[in-house]
Amino acid sequence: MANETRVRLLEVLLDSKEETLESLAKSLKLPYKAVSRNLNILEKAMLVRSQRWRGKVYYSAETSPRLIYGREILKMIKKQKLRKKKLV
Repeated sequence: MANETRVRLLEVLLDSKEETLESLAKSLKLPYKAVSRNLNILEKAMLVRSQRWRGKVYYSAETSPRLIYGREILKMIKKQKLRKKKLV
C-alpha cells in the first residue's frame, strides 16, 4: 500500500470503532473527495467495510485474520518513517 492517504485512513480506522466520511476528512485534514476515493479503494481491497445507518455511512476496518498482518505492516511502515526522519 504505497498511498500515504490510505495508510493514514487505515491507521485511524484501526484505532477507532467506526468513523464517517466527514469525521475522517476532518481528522486527516483532507477534502471529502480524496477521502471518499481512497476509502473506495480500501473497500475494494477488502480492508475497510461500510455500513449505512440513519442516512450516514460509517466506515470501519475489516476484522479478518489478514488484517492482523496489515496492522503489523502499518507498524513497520511507521517505524521506517520515524527512522528516515531521524536520519534527515
